[in-house]
Amino acid sequence: MRIGELSARSGVSARSLRYYEQYGLIAAERAANGYREYAESMAERATVIHQLFGMGFSREVVESVLSCVGDAPASAHDAAADTLALVRDDLTRQIERLASTRSRIDEFLDARGR
Repeated sequence: MRIGELSARSGVSARSLRYYEQYGLIAAERAANGYREYAESMAERATVIHQLFGMGFSREVVESVLSCVGDAPASAHDAAADTLALVRDDLTRQIERLASTRSRIDEFLDARGR
């Protein structure tokens, strides 16, 4: 399928698809006329990538998660687990900071009767 159809099927803009391809997150073959031709499996893959980016994950994390798809060796799963453990720890710190900030805002508003 061409990039327009992939975009329609995945809900991902053609611009984003080109970015994903540039960084090796998705792949396309070039037809004789120079057009990109994507395999059917790229629609689901592009959707997953788009969702991961939408959750705020970095390209490196997305690459790590994608490395576990299919018949990936155990070492790929181990590397992804290490990366996701770091992400989890970072999220924990962010949640703690947000909770602390919310508590201070609540105290400020409570003191003013709001």
